[in-house]
Amino acid sequence: MQARDAIQKLIAQSGEKVSRWRSWEQAANTEATPLLRESRPSGYSNWFVVEKDKAIWWIYYDTSDGGVWSSEGMAVTGFKIQYDEKIAQNIYELVYAQLVKK
Repeated sequence: MQARDAIQKLIAQSGEKVSRWRSWEQAANTEATPLLRESRPSGYSNWFVVEKDKAIWWIYYDTSDGGVWSSEGMAVTGFKIQYDEKIAQNIYELVYAQLVKK
């Protein structure tokens, strides 16, 4: 099983980068089904999304003092790769491991 950081790095290095401005409400709705979501008190948050047979995403935003945001909302950035069964399986194994820990 690959580590979370290795999967994240693979997607960021080989994926297509997409950035969009989102209102605070839209950004909250975007996170409706995140996988392996990590949030830091500073305002940085990241997660994965697996779209079966379509794509795998690694998405993040940073609302810290050094992040990209305004009173209107924040910049949400994602890296997208083609769906890959092995990578998807690695993500799901990490999700399962996290659930078992709880």
